[in-house]
Amino acid sequence: MKLFQVQMRKSAIAAGQMILLLLMVGCTAHSPDKVAGDVGSNSAFAANTSQPPTQQEKEDAELTARLTAICERAGGTVGVAVTHVETNRTVVVEGARQLPLYSVFKLPLAVAVLKDVEENQLRLEQKVRVTPEEVVPGWEGNSALWRKPVERSVRELLEIAIVRSDNTSSDKLLQLVGGPAKVTERMRSLGFSGINIQFSVREFVAQREKRNAGSASDLAHLLARLQKGDVLQPPQLTLLLEFMSRATTGTRRLRGDLPPGTPVADKTGTGENGSSTNDVGIITLPVGKGHLAMAVLVSGSKLSAEEQEKLIAELARAAYDAHVSRTAPASR
Repeated sequence: MKLFQVQMRKSAIAAGQMILLLLMVGCTAHSPDKVAGDVGSNSAFAANTSQPPTQQEKEDAELTARLTAICERAGGTVGVAVTHVETNRTVVVEGARQLPLYSVFKLPLAVAVLKDVEENQLRLEQKVRVTPEEVVPGWEGNSALWRKPVERSVRELLEIAIVRSDNTSSDKLLQLVGGPAKVTERMRSLGFSGINIQFSVREFVAQREKRNAGSASDLAHLLARLQKGDVLQPPQLTLLLEFMSRATTGTRRLRGDLPPGTPVADKTGTGENGSSTNDVGIITLPVGKGHLAMAVLVSGSKLSAEEQEKLIAELARAAYDAHVSRTAPASR
């Protein structure tokens, strides 16, 4: 009887230690809809702590611990959200924290533009005049596009804004959809309360404290719903993902340490002082494994810009490896 009691006490201690580990790493394994409204909650475990963790909970706790350890090296704040699109399994680190988006804001802007196209408020071939006086500061390589007055289609402006992360194009698109507040309104209508677009790039350049902000959880949720086809109709979705897959910025971030040839459709953002580096995108896993919607927002880091890019690449590889190693087939 004493031996049985000792064994029971050991089992209880082991179960308690595992539950404590899950609570400490802050892992949440639930659908993106839950993440968007209650990021960081441990209610999934608190509801029935007498049960041993499932294999899924163990896997998600291990990945969360791995991502957390990587994030801690950055200093500052790192928001991370990873959603397996086909199963809705989600892991977050500081997922609800509002952090500066920088050019990542061009993703919700693109969605707002394409929704207006679907609703016949804009046409992709509609011409828009851009003059040198309207040029917004940014990467010098983009300035050559606007040295003379030129007419560009909405489609071209969208392509340049996403592929080259051009600020002049994005500010013209903001005007077309009715301003930053309209983008936020569109995000709210789609269910994303954690994406807040309030300023144009020109306004940000004039007053650096005017930053658009968002949460990693809502950005990953938006990406997951895009991949599922829940946000845009097929023609508009195909166009957006094509532009994102051709992005010329941030090739050392989410893409940086993935196996060669891994398809990634992403949008980057970079702070003006070198302490903030972002990347959000959809990573296609090997055949049968599905897709990852991943958002990484690094803010106030003590690392160099190059080191921040390596950190984002390491986070992406950790998420990729964790999901590829899982034996359960992807399901919708």
